[in-house]
Amino acid sequence: MGGSKCRLGQFSYDLINQQLLDRTGTPCALRYQSAQVLHYLAINANKSVSKRELFAVVWRDVIVTDDSLVQCIAEIRRLLQDREHSILKTIPRVGYLLVTMPDTEYITYIPEDLLPFLGRTQELQQLESIIANPSCRLMTITGIAGIGKTRLAKKLARQCAQYFPQGVYFVELAAISVAELIPVAIAKVMSIPLQGRLSPLEQLQLALADQSILIVLDNMEQFVPDLSSCQALLEHNKKLKLLTTSRIPLGLYGEWVYPLRGLLVPNAQQTLINCTAIELFIQTAKRVKYDFEPNATEQLIILEICRLLQGTPLGIEIVAGWIKNLTCEELLIELRAYLHATDTSLLQEQDTFPLDTILQQSWQMLSQHEQSIMQLLALFRGKFSRHAAQAITNTSWADYNSLIDKSMLSRDKSGYYTLHEVMRHYANHYRVNHNNEVNMIKHFIEYHINLANQTDAMILGGQQLIYIQQLEQEHDNFRECLNLCSNNKTGLFKQSIEWGLDLVGALGTFWFLANHWREGYQFAQQFLQLTSSPIVSLAHVRALFTAGGIAVVTDNYKVAEHNLPLSIDMALSMKSNSQAARGLTALGVLRRLQQRYDDAINVGQQGMALFTETEHIAGYQFNLANVGHSLLCLGHYEEGVKALEHCIRLNQEFGVTISLPYVLVNLGRLHSQLKQFATARAYLRQATQVTDQLNILLYRAQSLCLLGWIEIQEGELLQALVCFKASFADYIHLGDREGQIEVMNGIGVAKQLLGDNKRAWQFIVVANDLKKQAGIKNLSDNESLIVKAKQELGRCLNKNDMRLYQNLARSNDLEGLSKFI
Repeated sequence: MGGSKCRLGQFSYDLINQQLLDRTGTPCALRYQSAQVLHYLAINANKSVSKRELFAVVWRDVIVTDDSLVQCIAEIRRLLQDREHSILKTIPRVGYLLVTMPDTEYITYIPEDLLPFLGRTQELQQLESIIANPSCRLMTITGIAGIGKTRLAKKLARQCAQYFPQGVYFVELAAISVAELIPVAIAKVMSIPLQGRLSPLEQLQLALADQSILIVLDNMEQFVPDLSSCQALLEHNKKLKLLTTSRIPLGLYGEWVYPLRGLLVPNAQQTLINCTAIELFIQTAKRVKYDFEPNATEQLIILEICRLLQGTPLGIEIVAGWIKNLTCEELLIELRAYLHATDTSLLQEQDTFPLDTILQQSWQMLSQHEQSIMQLLALFRGKFSRHAAQAITNTSWADYNSLIDKSMLSRDKSGYYTLHEVMRHYANHYRVNHNNEVNMIKHFIEYHINLANQTDAMILGGQQLIYIQQLEQEHDNFRECLNLCSNNKTGLFKQSIEWGLDLVGALGTFWFLANHWREGYQFAQQFLQLTSSPIVSLAHVRALFTAGGIAVVTDNYKVAEHNLPLSIDMALSMKSNSQAARGLTALGVLRRLQQRYDDAINVGQQGMALFTETEHIAGYQFNLANVGHSLLCLGHYEEGVKALEHCIRLNQEFGVTISLPYVLVNLGRLHSQLKQFATARAYLRQATQVTDQLNILLYRAQSLCLLGWIEIQEGELLQALVCFKASFADYIHLGDREGQIEVMNGIGVAKQLLGDNKRAWQFIVVANDLKKQAGIKNLSDNESLIVKAKQELGRCLNKNDMRLYQNLARSNDLEGLSKFI
């Protein structure tokens, strides 16, 4: 929620909920007047505020002495531990200034490496100076596999965090196979939900706005030359910088290229102290032989080994791992034999390193059984659990130990395994040329179909959030399965399509709940189109539901009208009540959006009856919430509230689901319409907290927008703008036109009441334009306030001014307009 929090030393202030939070996020207690003073200062952060303003806002018509304000200031400083008055400053003969910074300072989302970083001091100094250069927007660290590009990029990003107030982020791209998923991978790391009609790239551009951010993109060579998304991000987001790693330059305009060589290896005559290459060798050797302590002679041998390996970190680590069974002298003999060290011309070419020879030797150290395991594990994208690997490879605990001992696998603190990316590519090469490749891929796909189906069967229970997170962890592997099916990598075309339909159907509810709308819709449509003729199968039914359900939330009503009734009829004919209930849920939402409220209630009640039979509590709750919403729209308030409150009780009893924020927003809207603002505000603030927990932008945007209108009606105009600004950012991200119109009208009304008539007119003009373009005829719940503001603006602005600012408003895009809130 951009702009909704600010940092005050070790504390932060939540502008939406008007709370001072300590470093653990716990609210701090303040007297009422002190809390009001702090809130007004926070709204006007980094600007001087006069004592007269504070008295007028906090005490209004009550006459008090200066001591009242002084006591409030003292209490705030005492709580902030601001002994030096550096956070809350006194401006002589003026008033006070609250100094804030972004909610998080030096934000670093860089995964920690298991082992300490060694050396590269000169490279880090050179790279930091380049990154700090304002003219550098894109830096690529190039080099051969195993040279240490990734670890250097991580270290550099942490070191440069001071230059990027909104943070540095590391995005591992080895797990994705197509360039169009780069924005999706970035959004996932940055916790940016992807919803709505806009493409992931467009949503990411809007979310980043003008933030000063460094994004590290690892393993980019697989996407060259299809890097239009990166170019678009750089062109659209002027304060963004990209740091990439690749075996080759990306070839993008403005790219700075830094070729990375091996670790420096001194001559034998030079001192061996502080030699990073030797230090890395010894560190690695100790992991497999804890008492390894090389003497002076052995250190010289290690130096020669590092020289033969040209200081390549991966080569050094692989060879050092052999120390478990060989002496240093034996290692050198073996290495010379494998590298043909007599060919000195090869070793002198800095850009040529026979890493494949080293990898081949490591591969040959594996038994045939271990090689088969590695070929199957290479199908995984990113991390994988022992359970998943065991289900696919039929491995034993001894197999894992052996592969870890041979440096093929690593295991992190959470228990997940990682296959080194270079070894993954190497193992993939062997699998592609293996007679049994089809069976390996088939095993991989079937496992993930079973996993998706098992989790999907539970996702409408009371532990919805847990199951969403489980599927999110495996999402890259699901993508890989779908790509394998669509590209017919199995060699079984009809079977591949059926697998694809099955997986699409099993992931449909997850894609909706986890905000993967666009991607899910594309996969569903792809496999439905590959189906030559309608197949009456549960997989086909579920795929129709996935495409139709996502079409509802993306306003593609034509597709929804075709797919949903068809999927419901087919499900009922197959006696699949669970799937029919899901189809009815999506159809009920469609009917409400079409303002066919009686139909929405009827369909929702049918869905509730079927969900009662199948004991899917989350599905029952969502239908109940949609029925309650439809009843309110018909004016049946008592029945509607009864349904919504019943839904809240079910969430309390069985666990929080997506239905809870939906209900809270509607209860907040109802009480706001009844002018019961205190009750409405309580519901809506609770809704924002739940949506943050569930990561659902739509209901958060609605909550904040409604809060903004409440603040207007209670005269808290600056607080209204804070709510509208956060809501506007979410609605732009979603591409929700109706929401954008409601927020812009709210901003226009607040600006007019504050006397900023020219800005007010610009927001109202754009809101009217959008309303016409979208063909929206419904009146806002706050239409009387909007009409009154327009009338006031008509009296305050002459025709020339209105025409001028109307044209200026239309010359801005929505993102540009948001800067004037």
